[in-house]
Amino acid sequence: MPASPTRPTYSRADLPELAKLDRAAILDAFGSFDERGMDDATFALRAAMLFDGERVPGLAAAFAESDADAVGRAVYAACAARAAHASLPEPMRDAKRQADELLEHRFTFYDETHQLPAEIDWDFNPGTAHWGHDLNRFSYLRPLTSAWQTTGDRRYARKAAELMLDWVAKADIGKAFVGTPYVFGSYLNNAIHCRMWAVCIAQLLRDDVLEPIELLRLCKSLHDQLCYLEIVTHGHAGNWPTIGCMGMLGVLEHLPVLRDTSRFADHCIQTMDVQIKAQILPDGAQMELTPHYHRVVVNNLIGAARSLRALGLSLTADTLARMKLAVHYAQQTVTHHSGAPVAYNESAPASVANFAPALDELGLADFLREPAELGPELFPYAGVALLRQRATEGDLYLAFDAGPFGSGHQHEDMLGFWLHAYGRDFLVDPGRHLYDWSEKSFLAHLRSTAAHSTITIDQRDQHARGRRDTWVAKAPCPIDWRADEHVVRAAAQYDLGYGEDNAIDVVHRREIVFVRQRFWLVFDRVTGAGPHRIDLRVQYAPPDGSVTLQGQTATTNFDDANLLLTTLATRAFDEATLAAGQRDPRRGWYSPSYGHVEPAPNLCLTTACELPWRAATLLLPYRGPDAPGVTFDFDGRDATISLAGMERITVRTTL
Repeated sequence: MPASPTRPTYSRADLPELAKLDRAAILDAFGSFDERGMDDATFALRAAMLFDGERVPGLAAAFAESDADAVGRAVYAACAARAAHASLPEPMRDAKRQADELLEHRFTFYDETHQLPAEIDWDFNPGTAHWGHDLNRFSYLRPLTSAWQTTGDRRYARKAAELMLDWVAKADIGKAFVGTPYVFGSYLNNAIHCRMWAVCIAQLLRDDVLEPIELLRLCKSLHDQLCYLEIVTHGHAGNWPTIGCMGMLGVLEHLPVLRDTSRFADHCIQTMDVQIKAQILPDGAQMELTPHYHRVVVNNLIGAARSLRALGLSLTADTLARMKLAVHYAQQTVTHHSGAPVAYNESAPASVANFAPALDELGLADFLREPAELGPELFPYAGVALLRQRATEGDLYLAFDAGPFGSGHQHEDMLGFWLHAYGRDFLVDPGRHLYDWSEKSFLAHLRSTAAHSTITIDQRDQHARGRRDTWVAKAPCPIDWRADEHVVRAAAQYDLGYGEDNAIDVVHRREIVFVRQRFWLVFDRVTGAGPHRIDLRVQYAPPDGSVTLQGQTATTNFDDANLLLTTLATRAFDEATLAAGQRDPRRGWYSPSYGHVEPAPNLCLTTACELPWRAATLLLPYRGPDAPGVTFDFDGRDATISLAGMERITVRTTL
């Protein structure tokens, strides 16, 4: 077998030059070849050079004899031997219905279904912006193989193979660095489907469904795509390169026969090391500061660790150390009792990750803290303060988002908060809906300050987006944090200006106090010159109609548990309104998962006055349908609460 060719090391810095290369030059840079126009025998002999002769018994002899059929059989046997011992997912339940739809080329992603013609154009998208990406991510391979496993109907397995081979036949690797709408429009598509393909191929090999020449064509495409991913992940940032590396390693885990396996694995180990050192802040939070994508990165690390273990390799010690911090942050941003995730910024509140089984399997169970260790905590670089009960004591839980904008998937929501109590999410972040700027998408509204539990000034949002230098903390955030057995408090401020040009020079300072593990007080102070309109906003969880407003006191009306909210201010509110499902302008919407949006109550308390202005809000959760008797007073400095069963309590704000 010829030795592996030497090739330059490319990174994202070289993308402008790579975009100028033609197909032949790109394949040469990959140490590969242009297969177009070759018959099967010629292709098989050329493809043999992409495999490691030491990992494929009999390959060298077959190549030396120019025996194309023997090359195919040798590669097939080596891959099938690995597949026989691979860890593959259990068949999905009720996969047949979805698989039957796929046989007819009806594809559904996030409840959006479209019929594609017999000849699929992989860059065609009949739906919302993300639909075309999902088509190229091949998540539908699993229901097809599941239906094959549970029914024995070979049509399902062959459809899985045919869809992969169709993509291979039509995707032009020569356009990888120029880009196409979806085939090479996002390298996440390639990374995700490479892993999907590898798992599917292992299943098809185990069931003896593929032909040797088909396996060679799939492996050749995977080799070339891994070369592409090696370049585009080199020097990138955010959660993407971790997805890219996990995808590469997923291929190597299930098909560890490629000539460049060791080089690809080393690239992934080193890239993960660089990325995690840069992305995971000293307190364990991922720099996008979005719990959903934080959990994505943790999951990518777990997936990478699992694949590397199958290869006899591991992540670096430094990566594992940061991973442990990240697991703790992920654990703290999920309520212990109900598993409800804290879902601020572009998160999916309905998506809950359970890392415990995977960590246990990897021998990393000690990365998880015991419930007694989960309680009030400040993450100073993320700027997230958890004013909560200890997990062993109850589930009263408030997450105060008092930190920077984050490096991606951001909302203009500083000083907003998320509240869970007695098994219910009461006050929430509104989610993301669609990554789409069409009229159908609610993304722009859901990102706005007006959609969050914080303050707008003169009907204008915060504009941290305009201050890129502040997006990621380089030192602990200036948050006042104090915690003892009776009181937990955190205070911070937003001072970057309001409006699209950051020109409204008003400072909002907020302090939240968790009192005796029973209720929260939210103190607000707004300072600046002259008169301004202040809108104090609170976003509730659905459903519509679950909140009753009387004056400036709002109560939910569930049978099992509820929340009483009442606000007093140094200048009385001129108006208190409650809206859900309002379309013009949009107000009162919540997206529990991608592609879904529904009405949810939004409370707005409005005043127009000279600054400074102060307010205090009582957030009192309680069990059952009947609100407890409560008296609440605020003199601009002290808030006093009289509550049945407790002595009169006075809390002074530090603002």
